[in-house]
Amino acid sequence: MKYRTKLDSGLRDAAASENKSLPIHRWVPWIAGFSAQFVEDAIRKYLPADRRARHLILDPFAGVGTTLIEGIKAGHGVVGYEINPFAALVARAKIDCVEVSPSELRAEVDAFRIAMQRLESEVDKCYSADPNADLLTVEDLAKARPENFKSRIPFFSPPIEAKFLYALIRTSALLEPDRSLFRAALGATMVSYSNYTYEPSLASRPGSGKALIENAAVGPTICRKLEEMLTDIEWARQTYGYNWLAQSRDIRQTSYFEADLEEGSVSLVVTSPPYMNNYHYVRNTRPQLHWLGLITNGGGNRLERASFGKFWQTVRQGERVDLDVDLPGLAESVGQLRAKHPEKRQYGGAGWANYVATYLNDSFRFTKSLRRHLAVGGHAVIVIGNSIIQGIEFPVDRLLAQMSEQNGLHVEDIHIVRTKRVGNSIIDSSVRNGDVNGHRGKTQLYDAAVVLRR
Repeated sequence: MKYRTKLDSGLRDAAASENKSLPIHRWVPWIAGFSAQFVEDAIRKYLPADRRARHLILDPFAGVGTTLIEGIKAGHGVVGYEINPFAALVARAKIDCVEVSPSELRAEVDAFRIAMQRLESEVDKCYSADPNADLLTVEDLAKARPENFKSRIPFFSPPIEAKFLYALIRTSALLEPDRSLFRAALGATMVSYSNYTYEPSLASRPGSGKALIENAAVGPTICRKLEEMLTDIEWARQTYGYNWLAQSRDIRQTSYFEADLEEGSVSLVVTSPPYMNNYHYVRNTRPQLHWLGLITNGGGNRLERASFGKFWQTVRQGERVDLDVDLPGLAESVGQLRAKHPEKRQYGGAGWANYVATYLNDSFRFTKSLRRHLAVGGHAVIVIGNSIIQGIEFPVDRLLAQMSEQNGLHVEDIHIVRTKRVGNSIIDSSVRNGDVNGHRGKTQLYDAAVVLRR
């Protein structure tokens, strides 16, 4: 089949930046996601119009829960799979937020604010008197510091680290569901007062041309986020109330490949798998995973090995990985990639070919699982982008469409939802293109929505 892409899809921009101003969605910034408006449009367009019928909406790569929240608001049951523990924590806090008592949460926030004011005053006084003082002796804070977290420069300055660790200790003593909301607030704000920044991937502030943060008011920053959450919880309870509570809703912290869903139980899938070349999916959240105690020693490596598509660093030095899927011209493209820079061995084309083959093999498994879980007549809307590896373009949207057909799904459309995505400068990367002069004007990165039907 020759696929024709369309620009007029009836789906709003998939860019996740719009979520920053929307209730609940705005709680935690998430680069690797899509907009709530896009999901809202997909639900309206691809679910049956009979409002009396309730359907199950699935997001196999749930992230921080954009699809799940919009599915609940639309009156449907939702289930998500998310292997990243921090993202799963946030998604759980969101979908269960109407169970929270605003008055009880406000009391916890007020108590937290008072305790932080006292501690921050003490830390600032000690730091002002002696910048070299061991501030972790205050309140015995050292016991909360993650042992296995490493960064090129100190993640927090000494006074900020002391304040954050105290906030972490206070938060750990709370009961659920307040504890998860506080931990989500800590995770959402911690990079903003750290010596790192998102540009868009996690990088040091000096590496991004910014000054280090010597000191900051940590408590007020966290409390502003908690106040934002309180406002949104009150809005959700008033706007949706019992209807929200009546929906089946679940987020499962595991790979979608481990899903035990009933065959044919899903009416709609709206999702965005990790993109080929997006090997920062787990690493962007390393601080949250370690400082919030969500992974133990070696857990980061295990998480990367279990993630969809894996990572170049994970598979480059292993045994040769061959394609499990036979598509026209694909084996030739991977072979061309494998032949590049043999002198670099696993750091050259051989390593990248292992990565591409692994990613596409996981993509094939993904479409096979979709075929099993979708109901007859059910739809899947999958946002994915093309990638350029060592100068070779891989049109992942079209490849995914061909895999879906091999697994018994019908390709309805491929909509171009964004023609200039974040990270467009990747085209000029010598690491990915093998050309120091770049390829600007020759190949453009884009996002596409592949629409499938069973």
